[in-house]
Amino acid sequence: MKAANEAKPAGDATPVIFDTLKAAQELRKTGFEDRQAEAVVETISKAVSETVATKADLQLLRSEFDLLRSEMAAQENRIVIKLGGLMVTMIFVLLAIGPFYFRWVMSLVGTP
Repeated sequence: MKAANEAKPAGDATPVIFDTLKAAQELRKTGFEDRQAEAVVETISKAVSETVATKADLQLLRSEFDLLRSEMAAQENRIVIKLGGLMVTMIFVLLAIGPFYFRWVMSLVGTP
């Protein structure tokens, strides 16, 4: 039995430390046999090392989140630019047909 079991770090991950020797000793004090204590401790050690997020996991998640945010900001900029272009186009259309529309409305109401 090792003095402390460390989860296998991925890259520069900080390992999760679980003192397997101390845990096994505590189990033996309560009546577990050596093999039982070691099996329980090994199971717990594996579960902890496979499910606990490391600093590297959190850093990866943060970098993916930051990338998503920058992509969303870029998409927002493209939408704003397209809407701005649409507004400019509509203003030119209104300016172009405005006088004709005004004369037409005036002809309907009978004003020369």
